[in-house]
Amino acid sequence: MAIRVHNKFTPANFIRVSDETLNFQLATLYPVSNKKDPERIDLLFLNHDRNLSTFLTIRYLVEHQRVADIYTLSRSMFESIISMGLLTKNLVADDIARYQEFQYLEIHKTHEHLKKLGLENLSGLSASDAQLVSDKRSAYVKKWGKKESSWTSKSLEDNVKMVDGAYPSTCNESHFYEYLYCQVYRKGSQSIHASFAGLSKGVTVETITPSMRRFTVDENHLIFSCFHSLLVFLSSVRFLGMAIGKTECENYFQKTANYVVSED
Repeated sequence: MAIRVHNKFTPANFIRVSDETLNFQLATLYPVSNKKDPERIDLLFLNHDRNLSTFLTIRYLVEHQRVADIYTLSRSMFESIISMGLLTKNLVADDIARYQEFQYLEIHKTHEHLKKLGLENLSGLSASDAQLVSDKRSAYVKKWGKKESSWTSKSLEDNVKMVDGAYPSTCNESHFYEYLYCQVYRKGSQSIHASFAGLSKGVTVETITPSMRRFTVDENHLIFSCFHSLLVFLSSVRFLGMAIGKTECENYFQKTANYVVSED
């Protein structure tokens, strides 16, 4: 399922296809109806709305050839769409409560770390707020356990596998989201790392003179990052559309994803 660089895979064509996707989701999803299971739809919409903002930023970054930044935002968007996939089909018991209350574990960790440094006054929590967060965290752990890797108590990779198992295959591939996990999340980790290997990824070094070098974008990495970000955003449209009963979103997702990954 490797994306190859040829005439189809250009920044200009990415902008064209992403324009079509943005126009489709605007015409199809909005206004979002939440009469059925409104709390779930609200959570999904909040994720999609953030993903929309992220994807619009990625389009800007593509025009300015910022490969590492594209990977950074794509990783964040990928985590969001996996949560959407889980929430859309209620794949985790007590999912809404767990998703909403997981925030207390994160807030508690930050506050406790600052407290160890004697800087708890900088956490933004009053003493009563800090106690409330601590109580909420204790209630969460008592009900769902101490694993804090994610709101599902599972690793991102395990969450990805759950999503793959619950949705129709994409591009005749039953492990489509595991594929994206490798190409967006893991490869993105390499690209945004502050090591020399990470800093140099996505950049081509041209020697002008023995003492002068020019750094330009690696076109292959730019194309790879932007078209994979499109596959992630398409998934956001897919899951929200499925949740609100817009069956045309699945058809559009399959058609456009197949176009992106095909070698034609």
